[in-house]
Amino acid sequence: MDTTTPVSQQPSNASGKWSDAVRDVSNGGSQSNRTTPEPKDTQPPVPLVGMGVKATTAIGEEVSGTVFTYDTTTNCLSRAFPGSSKSTFKILKISHLKDFALTPVDPNTPSIVPEIKHISLDRVRAREAAAVKEAQQRLARIGEGVTTEAQDIFDALSKTLPCRWAKDSIVVLDEVIISPPYDVANCKANASSSASLARVKKVLEGEKKRLQSAK
Repeated sequence: MDTTTPVSQQPSNASGKWSDAVRDVSNGGSQSNRTTPEPKDTQPPVPLVGMGVKATTAIGEEVSGTVFTYDTTTNCLSRAFPGSSKSTFKILKISHLKDFALTPVDPNTPSIVPEIKHISLDRVRAREAAAVKEAQQRLARIGEGVTTEAQDIFDALSKTLPCRWAKDSIVVLDEVIISPPYDVANCKANASSSASLARVKKVLEGEKKRLQSAK
């Protein structure tokens, strides 16, 4: 049995023919119940997606595939060409078709429309919160009104030591403050943090030498 739904071959009425075909699918292929035309801005019914389509373009090119979507605003049809591992998609302008026909797809053929799976809102909110926190942390690592050299020193130190900005000074380990121009002599800490101060000075000296040699 030929399961193809033929459509008239008048090229000047392609858009109207497509709308008729859409309504035919919606009514199960019957035109007897059609009393009022559908508005032009009405999206086609879901059953149309996934159907096969054979078309001849205005220049005589014959193409076939599966209906992936149809946009009433641009009057364009998206078709999928299933392959062995992936599908190729092509967009056609309905008004540029000379002829087309819809054909049912074998139910055993894998659907080109991906299944909509359940989404956990808790996981979405957790990912959102994590992304916001990470963005805030990145922003906090950028000094306000500091020089490029100061930012480079901060970035270098923060790779091995926890750092934060306090206006234009760098606070390392929450114990050592490095003030502009960020030399070893500008490192200060309380007497109880002498070990941390010595460590920061050593790291700072090495990073400044590395940055100087990279220029």
